[in-house]
Amino acid sequence: MAERKPYFPPQNNGALNRAAWRQLKEAKINPQLHHLYLLQLAAWGLENGAQGEWPEQERAFLKDQVDSLFGWTKPESVIAWLLSNPEGPEKSEQQENLLQLLQTADSPQEAAAHVLNAIYSRQVSENPALQPAASELS
Repeated sequence: MAERKPYFPPQNNGALNRAAWRQLKEAKINPQLHHLYLLQLAAWGLENGAQGEWPEQERAFLKDQVDSLFGWTKPESVIAWLLSNPEGPEKSEQQENLLQLLQTADSPQEAAAHVLNAIYSRQVSENPALQPAASELS
């Protein structure tokens, strides 16, 4: 039986994942080559106290989403999902905004929070249960 070669997502060579890789290295983490660096940064952030624009009571839900994204068989689908928030600007602008945030973050925790904010915002766009009630907005 032929041995399967490990899969290395080509998306890790993209600017977003390279920026995430740099943040992981700054955190003294050796990223796994077969997972998207963005997801590894997000998971690391959850484990290391990253704080973002999500309610603390939704942290477990956010962790479940990150864990789920690791299970997607097509890394390009993860990137497409993350950068296609209907509540945001065009995909290219979402990508550029996240890249800028990753490149200018003061710490790996802050960078992880930016990725997690993007994931949470995307979740909110799909799940009415996460959207704040009108009474909470005023």
